[in-house]
Amino acid sequence: MTQGVRINRFIAACGVCSRRKADLLVMAGRISVNLKVCTDPSRTIDPESDVVKLDGDVISIRPKLYIAMNKPRGLVCSVSDRFSPTVLELLPSEIPVEGLFPVGRLDKGSEGLLLLTNDGEMAQRILHPSHQILKTYEVLLDATADDAALESFMKGTEVEGRTVRPERVVAIPRRPEGRWISVTLSEGLKREIRIMAATRGFKVVRLVRTRVGRLDMKRLRPGEFMILDGKVLLKMILHGGSV
Repeated sequence: MTQGVRINRFIAACGVCSRRKADLLVMAGRISVNLKVCTDPSRTIDPESDVVKLDGDVISIRPKLYIAMNKPRGLVCSVSDRFSPTVLELLPSEIPVEGLFPVGRLDKGSEGLLLLTNDGEMAQRILHPSHQILKTYEVLLDATADDAALESFMKGTEVEGRTVRPERVVAIPRRPEGRWISVTLSEGLKREIRIMAATRGFKVVRLVRTRVGRLDMKRLRPGEFMILDGKVLLKMILHGGSV
């Protein structure tokens, strides 16, 4: 990076968060530059000479890291957890996990394609609904979902106080027949698919994320991961590829 870097860009490059959230950190007075609190989001800094701190801790630019993982059930998508193992514990000790975070979440009982990075801007590009990066899940229900049930899913469900609708819900040919469906979402709210199912009298037995954008999970077995180049990862998400 060169002199005159805007502070929100620097914070995002450190893997702390997106630029938008970095602005909020600055305005909240949580960022200091050379021991002086900075509350001006338009401030520019010199990454080579200025010392930037978040809540009193120095932050610095780390090499970007991008990981695709097949998350097994039983792990939580968190940096740390007092009661359950986390997805970061699957990574070997030689991989630096400081600043690494899941891009979106899969709950403890869910499995499948999970992206990890320390690049806040990349995460924002994947997650924000305005970028229309769809996520697809294969869902095993406890009972057969007929055509009427599938149509019902498309009518919408109240989740977190608002009505949300999947982009697509179709039956898929997996055994047991009639109980596997594919659900595509534009925005994955907490336990959204489980709430959709429960509202219609179904219980989710398995929930597997199989696709992010046009990136398919085909080769990774549960617990396996792959380190990717950031440009390659984004290209696969936007134009197609598999891990």
